[in-house]
Amino acid sequence: MKQSMIVAGMVLLIWGGVAAAGMDDITGEVTKMEGEMVTVKMGDGSMKTIHVDPKGTKKEGEVKVGAHVTANVTPSSHANWIKVMKGDGMMKDGMKKDEMMKDGMKKDEMKGDGMMKQDGMSK
Repeated sequence: MKQSMIVAGMVLLIWGGVAAAGMDDITGEVTKMEGEMVTVKMGDGSMKTIHVDPKGTKKEGEVKVGAHVTANVTPSSHANWIKVMKGDGMMKDGMKKDEMMKDGMKKDEMKGDGMMKQDGMSK
């Protein structure tokens, strides 16, 4: 019984890692909105059209043309979440866009060696 629970836990960890591996964060300016599709012009000039599901995508702030946003996007271009940033490069929650890591962790949660801080111990 214990061994099967360990195996099941390992399978879930591996599956979760594979599912998250294809995700990407994008940052840029909303240039076009058509229904649930939002086009973002990124810093390098490239355009990315993403699906912002009214029910499934977590939204922070009002997404509209001209808004500067950061979004977590799947390989199939579905936005898991999208956050509108203030004009000073701050997200609505007051965090600077460069303080957010790809996995959603804040940079101040990291030690200098890239390991997470956790009660004074690295994870």
